[in-house]
Parts: sequence; C-alpha cells; structure tokens
Amino acid sequence: MLKYFEHVTAREAHREPRWRRYVSDSLLSLGGSTLVTIVISFAHLYPQIPTISVLYLLVVLALACTRGFYAASLASLLSLLAFDFFFFPPHYTLAVVQLEDLLTLIVFLVAAVITSQLAAALRRRAEEARSRESELRGLYEQAQELASLQERQRLARELHDSVSQALYGIGLGAHTAQETLECDPEQAKTSLAYVIALTGAGLAEMRALIFELRPESLEMEGLVAALTKQVAVLETRYQMSVDVSLGAEPDLSLELKHALYRIAQEALHNIVKHARASTVAIQLAQVNNEICLQVRDNGRGFNSAAPFPGHFGIRSMQERAMKMGGIFTIESAPEQGTSIAVRMPVVLGCG
Repeated sequence: MLKYFEHVTAREAHREPRWRRYVSDSLLSLGGSTLVTIVISFAHLYPQIPTISVLYLLVVLALACTRGFYAASLASLLSLLAFDFFFFPPHYTLAVVQLEDLLTLIVFLVAAVITSQLAAALRRRAEEARSRESELRGLYEQAQELASLQERQRLARELHDSVSQALYGIGLGAHTAQETLECDPEQAKTSLAYVIALTGAGLAEMRALIFELRPESLEMEGLVAALTKQVAVLETRYQMSVDVSLGAEPDLSLELKHALYRIAQEALHNIVKHARASTVAIQLAQVNNEICLQVRDNGRGFNSAAPFPGHFGIRSMQERAMKMGGIFTIESAPEQGTSIAVRMPVVLGCG
C-alpha cells in the first residue's frame, strides 16, 4: 500500500498545472478549427459538400475524448465562427447568425458534453482498475512476505524443538561418556549409545527440514522419498513403530504430489503433537485412476462425529484435498486411534 500511495503522489506531482492545461486546450482547439478550415478552403469542399461541417464535429469529438469538455466546447464555438466567417454568405462577417447556426452549435455542444463525459467515465474506470491492480499487487506481496515470515518462524521452532535439543543431548551424552569412560565403562557405553541415537534423530530431522527448504526436492526426489524422510523422523526422534507401504513412485503431477505430501506431513504432525501414539501406519497406493493415501495411529483418538473447531490441521487437510478434486475422510474414537484417508483423481505428471 505504501508503494501505491507513493505512485499516486508521484503521479499528482507530475500532473500538468491547470493554467497550462487551459492554454494547451485553447491552442489545440484553435489549431484544430484552423486546420479544418484550411482543408475545406483549399480543397473547395464547400458548397460542393453541404455537410462538410462534419469535419469540425470530428475535431470536437477528438478533443472531447482526449482533452475534455472545455477544449471540445471551445472548438465547437471556434468551428461555428470559422464556418460562418469564411464559407457562409455574406463572407468574412459574423453579422448574420441564423437559427441553423444555433442548432449546429447546440449539436456540437451536446456531442462535446456526451463524449467528454463518457471519456471521463472510461478514464475514471481505467484509473480505478489500475488502482485496484496496484492495491492487489501490494496485498499479494504482503501475503507472500507474511507466508515467508510464518514459514521461517515454523522452521525456527522446528530447529529449536528438534535439532538444537538433539545437539544439546549429544553434547550432554558425550560429556557423560567422557567422565565415566574410566570409572564406569558400562555407563560410558550407555551414554555413547544415547549419543548415537540422538545423532541419527538429528540427522533425520535435518534432512527433512532441508528437503522442505528446497522447493525442487519433491520434483527431483519424488513423493516416496519425501514421505520416507518423514518416517525416519518418527522412528529416530519419537521412537515410534512405523508400518510403511509406499510402493513405487507414482506418476503424478507436481501439484498433486505437493498436496499429498502436505496432507501426510500435517497428519504426522498431529500424531506427534496430540495422539500420544506408539504405532503409525502409512500407505500410498494408486488404484485405477485414483491415488490413495492413508495414515493411521493407535493413539488416544477423539470423537470425529463431534465438531472440532480449532483443529486447523484437519481443516487444512480437507481444503487441500478438495482443491485437488479429492475426498478426505477421518475416522476416530476416544482411545481407539485415528485414521485419515485421502482419495484424489490422478493427474499424470510430465514424465
């Protein structure tokens, strides 16, 4: 919005001063009327063509469209005076003003009013459209910046909650192993095993985060590889037993792969955050012209028949599935785990 107001301010600053505009409009009106008069005179078009005064009307309409009512009305008056002075008998005098002259002037003025008003309305609409476009562009940029900020904040939280804690645990375990290496070798072995486990967990989560930071990763490595990285995080960091059935890499469009990956990621995030599950099952299969994704857990579950406002993750999964023309279903009951399933029509990839 700030850029838009700066643009409007700059445009106002470069706008032509009013007195200069009146001068230029007057010169254009005089020049247009003079040019038409010279053409009619040198070509001897009047009285051979009785309606040749239409040429003056064309000048009036052109000025009404481009300069506005003042220039068009002045051109109307000058055109009538020039036609009466040079071509209408008695020549070179303005003494005779007939009803026909007044009707011609009225027609010219009415045409000037209507045309200038229409042109002004079109210019206003065009200006409003440009303003709306600038405003929408500014809002779009703000939305992009906000999305980037939210993504950076999410990644910062992920790094703090996972990798930084893993590194702290690795340091603590290594320090304990160093202190107990001589006096208590068994405790040292236990500490080293703890360090190795934390290292594996941290490495798995770092790979998953790096995968999300690279937009081209899903296209290059595929959906199966992306889900495998998420499974590795569940197994190493959260010590969950994961039953995986992903099969071969499906031939899908990148947009569809991205939607499936985000749905699976959100489902796994909900399991870690809310379900308190120990076992998770992930299945990805292509059946005829549909791709099916299912994520189940043995967690504490909830009443899926009841409304659950505030579960934004579920709403996000539903919206992603609907956007791709798919069907999202969720089954859950207290202390009986949760199962989400997504079926989407297959949109083939580019190869």
